[in-house]
Amino acid sequence: MEDYLRRSCKATDDELTYLRCILDLRTKKRQPLTSDRNGFSYPSVVIDDFLYHGDLGHASNIGLLHRLNIRHIINICDCPLEKLIIEKYNVLWINLYDELQADIKQHFDETNKFLYNCKQKNEKVLVHCQMGISRSSTIILAYLMKYHHDSLVKAYDYLLERRRMAAPNMSFFLQLIRYEHELRATKEIDETQNNDDKQNPIENLDSKQDLAIENFDN
Repeated sequence: MEDYLRRSCKATDDELTYLRCILDLRTKKRQPLTSDRNGFSYPSVVIDDFLYHGDLGHASNIGLLHRLNIRHIINICDCPLEKLIIEKYNVLWINLYDELQADIKQHFDETNKFLYNCKQKNEKVLVHCQMGISRSSTIILAYLMKYHHDSLVKAYDYLLERRRMAAPNMSFFLQLIRYEHELRATKEIDETQNNDDKQNPIENLDSKQDLAIENFDN
């Protein structure tokens, strides 16, 4: 896989080293999920009373959406939702295959703004793909990096605590690494600030603040 990333995606040694650190998070020992709603019948709660992470089955279940009071949906897969769902809910559909060649990063601005607007309205949103593993995880990680100013490592560690199966494909991870590079360049990731309060996204940071840039930023 690293050979593919080097050859087709022009991945650098620093990017691949950082990618290995990110993947190591999957082996970290974690406390068991204790909530009754952490089974497969319910989507994972990423941010309380706001952001849910699930699969196509969750997005197609009107009863479930009603019980959770979800009003908005990001569908990031190649399968459209049923007409009834589209008519009843505010749906953003991004038709994208889970493949190494897919450019998911081009959609980050749109999905980030969609999620941020939902948060500002205090309304709940579900992000899903086919299985709730790769594409939807990538979209949620981009949001956490943009509006909670988390590094990719911190965002992924946070997401794994709430959805163990979260696993973007390797190309998507590389795109997230490069997105982090961009956010650091614009001072939108600041690890010196307390950004653990996921209930209160921050839209902008003072551009004059100094940041510790990771090696891959050099």
